[in-house]
Amino acid sequence: MSEEQLHINPNDFAMKIIGQTPKDPEINNQQFIKSQLTLYLEAYYLVNDFNQLEVSQLEKMKQQQISELFDKMLSGRFSV
Repeated sequence: MSEEQLHINPNDFAMKIIGQTPKDPEINNQQFIKSQLTLYLEAYYLVNDFNQLEVSQLEKMKQQQISELFDKMLSGRFSV
């Protein structure tokens, strides 16, 4: 597994999402703006949560690799 993090810019992502959402002619501007704001906030915080999960998973992976290295070192030390 690659140790490189995938980081998504939350603002850029959210802006692209709302930029691709067409306005339904049957709803008024206020309703459209509210739905766009809701969509923006949901997208922003979803990506932010993803980025945090990515960081924690990478840290966990590093800790696991260190633990495995110590295990190998100890098993080699006691088996000689």
